[in-house]
Amino acid sequence: MFKPLRIIIFMLLILVASTVHTAYAAFDGLGQLVSSPTFAEAVVLYKNGKYDPSALLLDDLARNLRGISPEVSGLVFVMASRAAENAGNARAYESWGMATARFARAGMSWQQVRSTLDQQLEIARLGASGPAAVGAGQSPGFAGPAVNLPPEAGRLSTAWKLFGLKHYKRPAPGLRREMTADQIWNEMGGGAEAPVTVIPYSEGVWGQPQSSGKLNEQNIAQSPVARPIPSQNPSAPSHVNDVPHDHSSAAAAASYAASTQKKKPAVSEQYMQAARIAWKYFQRNYQPATGLYNGLDLYPVTTVWEIGTSLAALNAAHRLEIITDAEFRQRAGLMLQTLSSMDLYNNELPNKLYFADSARMVGEDQKPTSRGIGWNGPDIARLLLWIKKTAELHPEFKSVCDKIFQRLRTERLVNDGIINSLSVYLNKEQLQPETGFGLPSYAAEALKLWNLNAWKVRDYRPQLGFKKIYGIKVPFNKSGPAISSTPFTLILMELGRTDTEQDRMIRSIYEVQAARNKKNGKLTAADAGRIDRSPWVAQSVVITSGGKNEWQCISPYADKSLPLFWASTATGFCWDALFNTAYTRKLVQELSTLHAPEKGFMAGKYDNGKINKAVTLETNGLILEAAMYRRNQ
Repeated sequence: MFKPLRIIIFMLLILVASTVHTAYAAFDGLGQLVSSPTFAEAVVLYKNGKYDPSALLLDDLARNLRGISPEVSGLVFVMASRAAENAGNARAYESWGMATARFARAGMSWQQVRSTLDQQLEIARLGASGPAAVGAGQSPGFAGPAVNLPPEAGRLSTAWKLFGLKHYKRPAPGLRREMTADQIWNEMGGGAEAPVTVIPYSEGVWGQPQSSGKLNEQNIAQSPVARPIPSQNPSAPSHVNDVPHDHSSAAAAASYAASTQKKKPAVSEQYMQAARIAWKYFQRNYQPATGLYNGLDLYPVTTVWEIGTSLAALNAAHRLEIITDAEFRQRAGLMLQTLSSMDLYNNELPNKLYFADSARMVGEDQKPTSRGIGWNGPDIARLLLWIKKTAELHPEFKSVCDKIFQRLRTERLVNDGIINSLSVYLNKEQLQPETGFGLPSYAAEALKLWNLNAWKVRDYRPQLGFKKIYGIKVPFNKSGPAISSTPFTLILMELGRTDTEQDRMIRSIYEVQAARNKKNGKLTAADAGRIDRSPWVAQSVVITSGGKNEWQCISPYADKSLPLFWASTATGFCWDALFNTAYTRKLVQELSTLHAPEKGFMAGKYDNGKINKAVTLETNGLILEAAMYRRNQ
């Protein structure tokens, strides 16, 4: 009598286990989500009534956590929407829109996801409270395997109940309150810098004793997870290595590589069309003798930075399937072969300028030179970063990539924790240190991939000041580069987000540009680059070095600011790829029309509404990179 009953129970338990595992298979990445320190921090903030910062963290997590399915990403956006709604913040509508887009990508609706997850969590809870959850693998008196329930089920259930998602339909209408990320963190009163914690592994795990289904805040507070610490340099004092960001070599090198796995969602047609237009620049400006590309349309000179950008663009075109495997191998192989054999300044490092058609060094007079005119540290860093990424993505090129690096003499490039550039004046060399937040920060992280530790540059904090613009606290360099956009978009796109104070400062640099547009209607995407009139090279900056002025157009070839502030087409695409807000979509909408047939995109639009018609490698390369990044999300 009891034997058939045992068989029935056994079959039911197997069915429960199968149901749980099958159902969870549709929600890839749940374990990764609930194990995230950011997720735990957001849940604790929500529980404590800090709805705005909770919504902000959840929104960023949904956009940037890799390895999760569209259903899970959409779920986190729903939680962000719920938190923002509780704060009365109109951000709820944007997060909700992102959630519905993620669900649509998975062929589902929020109602379906909500119902499915609620059932799964209930099944898991019932299974955990039964005999199969007792003991280490077996239940008393039952000669069969226990149900192996996923430990994350309980943690998700805790958040599910706390946010009230079982009956949540959509954010309520009429939300009008708007706050920038900077204002939210300021209201927290330093809460953004509190230790990041995770829910302890025993908290919320099915089958383990719990006093209640709620978060145990005392346990959370006692279970901090330390952020990764940058690798130590023997000559660097330990305290200066503790910088508020971390792009470890492995993580940064894998940032792009991990995103090229198969089964990635297709990029939108708008981005694909933009990428195809941008690639036309590279087709038109290709030099088949060297594999290099003209830095300016039909002008065969290129900087080392532009060579790095062209290698990034080549990888992007391949990833986006604009070019075939065979074309990529041919173009990349020729370019890398050129880089492994071309002349170097003083047989040391790449010269500042090269002829794209011959790979010969260019002098100040724009004529060939056998000696060279010096080298630029950040330019070399960008090139080395993409050489490293190319080797990681395409192992067949690893040997030639290693050869390129091995022939460089880097003793003066990074010395005593400082990145240097070198110029030649009156036949005398002058080393110039690269310091500050922005371009030097990007260069330091890139060089770290090759074990070149610019630890003094990585600690940019002593050189930072802050200035409030439109109520937003924006960083500036007391000395060093003026603050615009490009280095910061590249840090996030190429080196990965780290959910640290650095990322929040970068977000404020974006948000103050959106605020300027809201204030005076001026399209704002500040960048450095070419312009279509004298002095031909300029930089639109948010804040000048030293914090004296805002919204200036400056040039090394002009002794005063210029009335040529412009919104960069490339920067508009990069900000949109990163943040995808109403303002970034407006940027793309207005700037995506600025292209010439068969030439590629133009540089941007001036404040007076006229077009900056310069057509450059940098503009088109960054648009390709933005499209690749957008595809990888």
